[in-house]
Amino acid sequence: MRKNYFYALMAVALALTACSKDVPEKDKLPSGNTITILANVAPQSRAPQLATDGSGNFSKGDVLSLFVGGNGISTVATDFAYDSEVLTWGKLGLAENVKQVTFASCYPKQMVGEEGTFEFNSLQTSEADLLLAPAKTVAVGTAEPVSMTFVHALHHLILTFEPGNGYTADDLRELSLTLHAKTTCVVDAAKGSIESVKNITGDYISTGVSASFYLVPQTTDGITLDVRVNGETKRILLDELLRQLGHSQSELEGGKCCSLTLKIGRDSISVSGGSIGAWEDQVTADGEVVIG
Repeated sequence: MRKNYFYALMAVALALTACSKDVPEKDKLPSGNTITILANVAPQSRAPQLATDGSGNFSKGDVLSLFVGGNGISTVATDFAYDSEVLTWGKLGLAENVKQVTFASCYPKQMVGEEGTFEFNSLQTSEADLLLAPAKTVAVGTAEPVSMTFVHALHHLILTFEPGNGYTADDLRELSLTLHAKTTCVVDAAKGSIESVKNITGDYISTGVSASFYLVPQTTDGITLDVRVNGETKRILLDELLRQLGHSQSELEGGKCCSLTLKIGRDSISVSGGSIGAWEDQVTADGEVVIG
């Protein structure tokens, strides 16, 4: 698996005022210490600089959210621009007796609520590929690099349409797809992971011969696809589609991708090929299954 790395250097220099004389020397952070974050961005990441396989690197100025937590402290959330600004320990507002914290992060940036969570709705954002870096324990004041791995939180569903009996390639250019599914998850910011999925549903709409959706983890029996061509509409259940393909999936899992090629005919929709698996380790399935 090809990996891409970026380095974010955040200078740690606590500004000491006159009252610092009251702080014992052993409680002060060494002057000039820096925190080096080494982040591994997995293939297919939604980053500003993407290769054909979806892997890439963050660019200078990209804004991420950093979540600092730990036992006995409230989650501290702060945004920082990669390779563009200095983040100080003082900005985090940690108490002097805090010796160890956890770092988690996400892209794109998010606003955390009072409970230390945020909601992510993939239908209402222009950057639907949510990346989460799970929590890492960090000693306050350490100069050792902190390794953070950003992973895909959602499921990537890719659909490609081909003309079957009764339709032409020109017909499919006007094809309309409405996918009905759950849209929203709740993320525990300090842990850097999805806490739950809400029962909020919505319609993802696409036009043309291909469609790509980022969906929150959910069961496949609640996802419907309405395909409309030349005034005719056909409804498909995703779990039935996957079962007929020979790769039954009861749930769509985060960090995985389902890619299907569907042949659209007047009397049926058939599967001419597909793959299901983790983005970096796909399992290929070929064949044709008639539905309807």
